[in-house]
Amino acid sequence: MNKLPLVSIIIPCYNHENFLDDCLSSILEQTYPNIEVLICDDCSPDNSYRKILTYKEKLENRFKNIVILKNETNCGVTRNINRMLEIAKGEFVKTIASDDCMPPDAILEMVNFLLENPDVDVVVSNGLKVSEEQRYPNFSGDVIYPTSPDFSSDGFFERVAYCNEISAPAAMVRMSVYEKFGFYDQNVKVEDFEFWLRILKQNETKFAFLNKNLIYYRINQNSMSSMTANANLAKRRKLIHTSEIEILKKYSDFLKENTYFEIVLKRTLAEHGFAVVNRLLEYEKELRKEINCFFASNKIPPKTAVKYRTIFAKQIIRKFIRK
Repeated sequence: MNKLPLVSIIIPCYNHENFLDDCLSSILEQTYPNIEVLICDDCSPDNSYRKILTYKEKLENRFKNIVILKNETNCGVTRNINRMLEIAKGEFVKTIASDDCMPPDAILEMVNFLLENPDVDVVVSNGLKVSEEQRYPNFSGDVIYPTSPDFSSDGFFERVAYCNEISAPAAMVRMSVYEKFGFYDQNVKVEDFEFWLRILKQNETKFAFLNKNLIYYRINQNSMSSMTANANLAKRRKLIHTSEIEILKKYSDFLKENTYFEIVLKRTLAEHGFAVVNRLLEYEKELRKEINCFFASNKIPPKTAVKYRTIFAKQIIRKFIRK
């Protein structure tokens, strides 16, 4: 076993008492033998930490090294992950949220892929998007990637800048990537998006896609990625959108000027369309003002602007039809 690369499974936890049985059971059933598990509860108000402690003995009996931490105050997911990365010893790192799960061969499949492809720095698998009502191992749902993504270097930075096609929950990263580029930026709200752009900007990092369902990515109504229409949806979406625009500005020097402004406009238009469909009226109003200011600034060529003005007009028409 000692000849096999050590894998660090990092589990940030916050308020996931109801999902920890699923997550930790799936970790215990991993067929790959050389694993260390690091779990940090971020001062959850529920009984998450107590639940984690009930698995301590089972985890210690199964894996090489177990680290269970609890933050005295809520630090946020990024600081939580970074705290564990600082003490992780694995050659490969697999971060998994405490409400997500993996099939038994997930770690084995990803490690084998990285061993067979030593030039690959990050492998991203396919997976299933599952609901909060489902329980391990009886999951069903839509796949994360209906068609295989193109992770080639040609234009990849621009594509990630536009739509962040790298699914962080489905990724395994070589520790050498963190050693070279640093941990996650604790000053942003969408830490994986910033990290992908940071390691891609110099075209030195190779990504690859493994078309096997190796993650069960749970969509619950309180997660940042949730599309569920509830009272907090507009707040969550605004937080994500604002952070992503700030990150794009940070890396704008690595994009052509027209490309940068077009990406910002396309993202804002997509967000406006989402707000219209979900009747997030105040958020839609803010985005509409943002888009109008953008058009007035003449930051993209006139012919290109006509196309996006047409999209914008259709979204506004849809809004009044829905009333």
